[in-house]
Amino acid sequence: MQSVKNIFCAFLLLGYCIASGAAGDPAVAMVTDLEGKALVLDDSRKPAVTLLSEIRQDARVQLDAGGRLVAVYLGSGQTWEMKGPAVVLFRAQQPESESGAKPQARGNALSKASKDIRIKPVAVAQAAIVMRSVKPSLKLKLLNPLGNKTLEERPAFAWKSLAPDIPYRFALLDDTGRTLFETSVVDTSLQLPAQVQLKEATTYTWSVSAQHPDGSAFSNASDFSLAPAALRRQVESLRPAANSPFSERIAFAAWLEEMALRDEARKYWKAAAAERPDDPRLKVMADE
Repeated sequence: MQSVKNIFCAFLLLGYCIASGAAGDPAVAMVTDLEGKALVLDDSRKPAVTLLSEIRQDARVQLDAGGRLVAVYLGSGQTWEMKGPAVVLFRAQQPESESGAKPQARGNALSKASKDIRIKPVAVAQAAIVMRSVKPSLKLKLLNPLGNKTLEERPAFAWKSLAPDIPYRFALLDDTGRTLFETSVVDTSLQLPAQVQLKEATTYTWSVSAQHPDGSAFSNASDFSLAPAALRRQVESLRPAANSPFSERIAFAAWLEEMALRDEARKYWKAAAAERPDDPRLKVMADE
């Protein structure tokens, strides 16, 4: 089983390398919206560009007629829009047109940012998410919070059902291993009681265990911490409106990933996956 997982992850990473260009080449941009087909011309394999692809410096991208590509430059946070038919050369600071329409600057990837917000690629996290989502034997699938920071001062815990009407044992521990709260619940979610107060800068561990009707015992555990108040304020200051361009919401989700706010990011990945149901990368990021 482990060898199958390793092979699967190797193929995923190989696909990522093909879409991103040769290993070791510096990436200057990441695709945050794509309509139509685009190819990297200066690679003998002519790999397809996809949503969330990294574009390396001096890559030449061909965009088909009627196509549209939006990319954020990783160093500056600036967004550029390109329309096909065109061949675009991605220079270190901005894209240039080799043929077709000139790329148009569209401002900061996060329109509410008062200064440049740098966004890191999310493809590496993508591989880790796929590995985590492969269901281990006899482990409950935990949904949230999952090994990251949460914006909620009293987060709601959730996990996937094993079978109807079976009891689950929930426990919450602090960073010293002390049990803060423990209870049984016939449900797949739980809200902490008001008397349990969580603190910033503390890593908590929560676990859930249960017995399947067939007698099998299942359990799983994950860590989380509360996002500092300053980070919570920054999130709200940058949060795009519901009707913001698709590319801005993708950029915001990528920034949330960079800030280790995975649960919050997943809300945006799920919404994006609903808008673009045929995009496999969005399904991966949404854990679907």
